[in-house]
Amino acid sequence: MTNKINLAINLSILALLIYLSVAVKEIQDEVFPDPNIMIPMNMGYDNSAELRYNIQELLNSVLKNAINEQENQ
Repeated sequence: MTNKINLAINLSILALLIYLSVAVKEIQDEVFPDPNIMIPMNMGYDNSAELRYNIQELLNSVLKNAINEQENQ
């Protein structure tokens, strides 16, 4: 009787280990994809508004400096 219980427990543990190893492999494939395929760096992050703002600020500061230099001459 105890041998059958031990066998059932061992088989259920084996089934759980197999299930977990398959689940971990799927997660690993999702987190660490094929190294031969390039993945975009932004991954869904849209930074175009921030980039546009930074470019506008840069151009504004350059124009202000050019106007100040022109006025000083």
